[in-house]
Parts: sequence; structure tokens; C-alpha cells
Amino acid sequence: MTQVAERLGAAGAATMVAELRGALGTDESVATVCELLGELSVASVKVAHGAIDALQELRRHGQLDLVIPWLDLGVMVAGVSGAAAMKYFRESPLRLSLIEPAPVRGRALALGVELAAGDPHVAVEFLRTIPELLAAAPADELAAWGTIGLELSRWDDVLGIEFIHQSPALARVIPLNLVRDWVAFGMKLVTQNTLGKTDYLATLEFFRTSPGMLGDVEGAEARRQVIAFGSVLADREPRAAIAFLADAPALLRRLPSEAWRVKMLQYGALLAERDAHAALAYLGRGPEILGVIGEAADAAQRFEDWFRGGMEVLAYSAEGARAYFALETRKALASLEDAMSGMPLRWVARSLKLFAEGLCGRDVAIAALPANTEAEGPRPVRASVSQDGQVIRLPALLRRYPTREQNARLYLLMTAHEAGHLEFGTYSLTLDPLRDLIAAVRERYGGGEVVEVRSLGALFELYPKPALMRDLWTVLEDARVEWRLQHEYPGLTRDLAELAREAATTRSLLHGMSVRELVLDALLLLTTAGPGTFRIPEAIAGVVDQVWALCRPLWTPHATAEDVVRLADRIYVTLDTMITSLHAETEQSAQRESGDLGAGPQAAEEMSGDYRPITNWSYRGDMNPALVGHGGGGSDRERGDEAAGDRPTLREGDSVGFDAARTSRPTLRHGMAAAGQAVAQTPGAGVERPVAALDEPQGPGPGERLSEREFFYDEWDGTIQDYRSGWCRVVEQPAPESGDDFAQATLAAHAPAVRLLRRYFENLRPPGMRRVQGQADGEEVDLDAAVRRWADRAAGAEPGDRIYVRREKRERDVAAVFLVDLSGSTSRQIESGERRVIDVEKEGVVVLCQALEAIGDQYAVYGYSGQGRRAVDCIVIKDFDERSPARAARRISALGPRHQNRDGAAIRHAVRRLQARSAKVKLLVLMSDGKPLDDGYAEEYSLEDTKMALREACMAGIHPFCITVDKQADDYLRRMYGEVRFLVIDRIAALPERLPRMYQRLTT
Repeated sequence: MTQVAERLGAAGAATMVAELRGALGTDESVATVCELLGELSVASVKVAHGAIDALQELRRHGQLDLVIPWLDLGVMVAGVSGAAAMKYFRESPLRLSLIEPAPVRGRALALGVELAAGDPHVAVEFLRTIPELLAAAPADELAAWGTIGLELSRWDDVLGIEFIHQSPALARVIPLNLVRDWVAFGMKLVTQNTLGKTDYLATLEFFRTSPGMLGDVEGAEARRQVIAFGSVLADREPRAAIAFLADAPALLRRLPSEAWRVKMLQYGALLAERDAHAALAYLGRGPEILGVIGEAADAAQRFEDWFRGGMEVLAYSAEGARAYFALETRKALASLEDAMSGMPLRWVARSLKLFAEGLCGRDVAIAALPANTEAEGPRPVRASVSQDGQVIRLPALLRRYPTREQNARLYLLMTAHEAGHLEFGTYSLTLDPLRDLIAAVRERYGGGEVVEVRSLGALFELYPKPALMRDLWTVLEDARVEWRLQHEYPGLTRDLAELAREAATTRSLLHGMSVRELVLDALLLLTTAGPGTFRIPEAIAGVVDQVWALCRPLWTPHATAEDVVRLADRIYVTLDTMITSLHAETEQSAQRESGDLGAGPQAAEEMSGDYRPITNWSYRGDMNPALVGHGGGGSDRERGDEAAGDRPTLREGDSVGFDAARTSRPTLRHGMAAAGQAVAQTPGAGVERPVAALDEPQGPGPGERLSEREFFYDEWDGTIQDYRSGWCRVVEQPAPESGDDFAQATLAAHAPAVRLLRRYFENLRPPGMRRVQGQADGEEVDLDAAVRRWADRAAGAEPGDRIYVRREKRERDVAAVFLVDLSGSTSRQIESGERRVIDVEKEGVVVLCQALEAIGDQYAVYGYSGQGRRAVDCIVIKDFDERSPARAARRISALGPRHQNRDGAAIRHAVRRLQARSAKVKLLVLMSDGKPLDDGYAEEYSLEDTKMALREACMAGIHPFCITVDKQADDYLRRMYGEVRFLVIDRIAALPERLPRMYQRLTT
């Protein structure tokens, strides 16, 4: 004990020895302590002094009974690092005191000694971590945790220490039996660096971050599956495994239950064994898939059927499976439609279009409403009509009812309601007949800046409570249109009545409403559920009765949209007058009695002085008064045009009017009980987008500028033998203009040829009329046929009666689109070295336009280029309906090489334009200088897609033809076009003269 005496003094040493003897019980144990201190002195006197100083801390914490394993561990650490030993002795007394319960402290030190035999650094780190680890794991698991850390240290000390350091966080999220699986996952991330040495950085990052990520995953079994799935991914693609782990918590939170989380991950692991990227695509789309499938009893079977379809694709194409599970292909989306629980709009869009056109007597398009964005959150999806009255927009997917037939019927009724607005004049209303009302409102409420009223929305802003006036107009106009629909088409009465009753019984009851809000809600219920179907609070019964009496003139065939606006104004004034006379106590009483009278879905809950608007029911569309008042969007019938034609009657029904309609038996009764009181479900953005992806690409919406018209097209992937849906975005924009110097110079250089071509093409123009002989009727007698008839009669034969000549109008009926390649490769010089390929193409177009103007065919010229599938530019040089050759000349002059060429998308867009033209002969001519080439669009892929685009053109009745200046083009052009559908021009300078002659041969 000489060292102790030197450090603590004789008295201090004697006291320490006595206390050690008391704690350890024998002199032999005290001697063992002295031996251990001697070993420390041999290793480092400084460390020995630090241990003696720490003995006093150990004594102060009452832990001298642990001194032998404590010193033993210190000796092992000192043998490796004196600094580590000094730190150990300084910190360990306090660390040991934190270990609870106390009996575990001895076991912890003993375990530390065992670990130190393998790696003292791991042992010290483990001892430091034990207090926190015990808060998450039982004491009998300490040895297992320490052993795993020791095993990792044999790979690398840093790995073992990092594991020990993270073990408390890990113990909080996974049980011990999963820890080795977790470690195996992390070790699969070990890589080789550029010097060929082992790189553990990814594994260390995994150890540090994955416990927190796993903690964000709900459910122990789900965490188990995350580790299993990630480990399989790491076998094949370590980076994919890291990406999955980072995204897993947010992704799994979007799944409806832990059972689905487990199932989704189990299936994903099966897929990951075959292809990691397909598995990631599958998981990324999983929540959307389940959202589409819904929660029906057979949802699991539907999901398995959809998954099995992807595995069948994987059997022959990994790339195809990736596209399938990412919902990028038609096959995937078609399989998804088979699995979904609702009704997609595209399945019934054509029949709805015909139905709407039959109702309102005009051309109407049916389009899907845009999906909600995450920022907008869930909101009711309500039908709407475009400002020009040409498009009815409906939800991309309906899942209100348990069967597709019921949802299809709901689509029909929503369409009928919007078509009714078109037929019965909601959108054809003009403000001219309402000038007296506008003046009266200005005078009544006065004040403020005088603003010109150009729409109903602006008129409503003149009222003190614009939202109240808008609600009055919306409820009354919807009710007028609905009454007219039931009156004109009795077959709709039953289903409209059923929907109205359901809307009236499934709304939430929000209290704290003002009198105006209560009255509006009562008016809404009266026009949907009907009188007598709900209780009106006594305090407002008189007001409601008077308002309802004012509405009765609307229930006639002669009521108009103008009448509704005037009635809304009258009710507004009536409410002001009557409510002012009510005492505030009466209003409070009315609120207490409003149990049966629920506010609309968007009524506020608090009481305030402002009127809070309500929302109409789902089958009634979203009317915007700002779009009404311009006189557009009305039907021929409402404007008094009797040529609008007869309207169809769906089936016989009974009764007319709101009251009678409520008593008719509904046809949607079957399945209603199963649906219960569920309100209309609104699919989230993730659900609507994959469903809407199968719809035909939509053109520009109302109000979009020509320069920003966007179109989306599928693209054929020959590798997976399927279309990638909505893969390419084509942006149509007018070509820039410059002076016409180039066009004038071209016409001057080719003046003789141009004159000859013009005369030749003018001769091709057919005569205005042609004589057709041997007709049963006509303008004049066919003398030859009359003589034959007389001869037959004289001979006793049966004479023919076709003895007239009829003159028929004869015209060329040709529509042609010329696609000009504007890729960067057209900037190369041709043989002479003076001109570029693009210059010769431009000359050919200039000469061709001159010839086509002479013959009178309808034609368009588009250039195309772009960079990537989302930026394919279609440059409008001359559109079909443009009649200005001078403008086309200026645009041609301004053309120049751009980027790359994605031929398939350009061809599909040209086909779309040709399909919109009425012509017997439709021709598509592609002028290019070589193979298609774009980002991700080259070699076999680009050739196969172009070939498929041309095949689509042929199936659409369009004749494609290619002209190229690539002398090496014969092989690939034969694959794309066939042997008779292309022309290789060896001498490019001949293009301007050969192009018109080629056109003449193709169209005659």
C-alpha cells in the first residue's frame, strides 16, 4: 500500500485499507487490490495515481465492494492506452452509481472485464452506455448486446464502438432478437473505396440514423419487415436500401393499418429478391394502390391480383416490372382499374358525353377534374362547367357507393345536373335585362366606389353580405334546374330524389349558427329533402315559411335564370327586414332548437357577425357567378332556337315537382344499406392521378395562351412491350417571326420551278361540278339513256328508269401535316459547304407552300425539337386555319436548329391534329436528317417507338411518309416505315423541287 500512502498520506491510506477490508471482507482481497495497483504502476505511474484518486470517489458512492473488477478492467485498458485508462478511472465511479438496480453493477463490471479481453475500448464504451441501455432493455440482455459490439469490433473498432453507442436508441425500437438482422443489414452497406480498401462510412451512417428512422415506423412487426426488406434490397443495391430506409416511415404512415404495412413489406421483399428497383417502385406506389382498391371485403384479393400481374411482367422483363409497379404502363393502369373499388370516369365518359349532348343539344366534352394537391388537402370534388360551356368536368373516380353500377348512376346524375345548367340557361344569362336591378342595388346600399358590373359575381359584391347572396343564388338556381330536369325527364326523378334525401341525412350538425345561416340551411333542405322531412325551429319558422312561399314561382317551366337572380335579391331583402325585427334572445333560442337542422359542410363553428357560406351537395356542381353574365355557355333551346332537336326520355316516371318527387321509389336502393351513412368519399391526389393517367391527353383549358398549350402522349417501350402512359409532354407554341428575306430569296432562286409547279398544281384542282350520267333523278335528261329506254320498250324488254344526269360538286378532300426536324444536327453543312441541312429544308417548305396554295388543300407545317420527354417542342409554322402566307414565310425565315428530336411524340401530336380535320385523304410527311435521338431516346428504343407511332397513324387512316437526307438511313427507315413509305434524297439540293412532286404523287 506504499503507493496509496504516497498519494493519500499514512492516515488516509490506513483509512482506505480499513474500508477496503470492511467492503471486501478478507485480507486476501485487499492484497489483490494492491497487486492490481502495482500492475497499474508498471504500466503507468500516472494512471496508478489516477486510480488511487478515483478510489475515493468509488468510496463516496459506496461501491468499494466492486473495486477488484473495477481495477481489473482499468489494468486491461491501461495496457492499450494510458489516456483511455485515465478517462475510465475518472468517469467510472459516477457511471457505476447510475446503474440501477445496484446488484447489476457487479454484473456490468464483470461483463466489461470479459469484453476487455477482446477489446478494452469496446468494454469501456459499453460500461459508459449501460445506464441508458438498461432504461430500454432488461439486465439479462446486457451480455448479448456487449457481445455483438465485440464481434463488430473485430471488423473494425469504430464499428463496435458506434454500435455500443447507438445500442440504447436501438433497444427502444427493436427487440434483441432482431438486432443481429439489423447489424447484417448495415454490414451489407460496406463498400470498397477508390483505393480498393474497405469503406465503412455507409454502415456507420446506418448505425447512427436507422434507429431514429425505425422509431418513426409504427408497429413492432412492421419494423421487423422494414429490416427484412431493407436487407434484401441491400444484397442487390445498397444505395436503394438506404433510400428505402429514409423514406419508409413517411411511406408506411400512408398505409391504412399495420396489417397492410406488414403485407406490403412482405410482398416487397419477394419482389426485391428479383429486382430492387421494381421493389422500390412498388413501395412508392403502394399507398396509392390501396387507396384506389379501397376497404372492401375482397380488397386483399384485388391487391394480390394486381401484384401478381406485375410478377408476371417481371418474369420476362425487369424493366417492364419497374414500369408496371411505378404505374407508368397501360397494362399496370388497366390492372389497377380492374382492382379498384370505385368507378373511373374514363369507363363511362363516352356515354356521359352522348347523354349530355342529348340533354343540352350541343357538343359537350367530358373531362376529369384535376386531382387535389397535398397543399389543398382533402376537399369535396364537385363537378363544374367550363366558361365557354364546352366541357363538363367530373371527378376522375367515384367511390360513394359499394358497386360500380351505383357509382356509374351517380356520374349520370352529376352530368345531368351540369347539362341541365347548360340546357336551361344558367350560363347564357346576360346582365342587360338586370340593369334595373343593378341600379336598384346600388341605390339601396349606396356608398363606395362605382365599379362596372360585368358578371353576377360583381353584382353580388354590391351587397353587404356577398356570400349570402351567392348562396341564395346557388341554392335557388340549382333547385330551378333540378325541377326542370324532373319535369322534362321523369326518368331522372327517382334517382335525384334519392340523392337529395341522402344528402339531407348524411351531413354533420355544426352549431353556433346565425339566423341567416339557419334560414339558408332550411332553404337548402327544402329544395333537396322536401317539406315535412325535417324540423324547423319555431323561432325561425315564420321566416322560412315566407321565404319558401316566395320560391314557389320557380317551380314552373317558364322560370328563367333571370328570375332566380331577382328572387334571390327579394329574399335577401326579406331576410334583412324580418331578421332585424327578431330579438337577439330569439336568435339564441333558435340556435338551441336547431338539432335537426344541420349546417352545410363548410359552415363555421363559432359565432360571428359575418355570414358564413354553406356548401351544396356533391352531385350538384360548383357554380362560379364570376363566369355568369357574359351570355356564353347557354343552350340553343334556352335561347329560343327550336332547332335544338328533341330531347331523350330516359324512361317513364311519375310526378313533377319537389313534393311529389320525394315520394317516388329510388332505383339506387340496392346497396344503400351497405353504404350506411357514409358521406361521398373524395379520393386523395394519389388516388386520382393514376386513374386519370389513362384518360386521353387533354388539350389547353379555357383561357390558356397558345404559347403554353401542353399535351401528354404515351410512348411505346419495345423492351417491355407496353406503352408508358402520359410519358411525353408536347408543348405547342407559335414559331418566332423575322423578315421574309429568306422566303423571297428562295422564290427568286427557284422562280422557274415555282411557276411550273403552280401551273401544274392548279391543273390538279378538280372542276367545280361534274356530270354523273345514268341517275334515277337529276337536272337534265341523259339522251343516250333515254334512247336505250325507248329501244328496250319497243323490243318488249323491261326498260330502265335511270335516264337523268345529275351534276355533283367535286373537290379535292386532302389534309396534310408536314413535320420538319429542327434538331441540332440540321446545322451541319451539305456537300457544297455553303448551306446547312436546315436551310434546304426551309427552301423545300417555302416552295411546297406555294404549290399547296395553288391547289387549295388544307395543310399545316410544324417544326419539332426538344430536350427530354417532358419538353418536346412543337413549333407551329403554319396551322390549318391560318390564311396568311406572308406570316408563314416570316416564320420559315426565322427557323433554326434547336436541340434534339423525339419523333414518336411529334408524330402522335401531328396525328392528333389530323384527326381533328375532316378530309378523305390525310397525309403526314416527316422531313428529317437522321435517326430519332433525345435524352433516354436512342437506338432500338427510339426506332421501336417511332415505328409504333407510325403504325398508330396508319390505324387512324393517316398515310405517313418520310423524306430524309441521311444516306445511311435505308436500314433503319425500312424498319420504321416499310419499303414504300420513305424517300432518301441523295442530293439534298434537289429537295425543294422534289418535295412538291412527291406530294402530288401521294395525293392523286
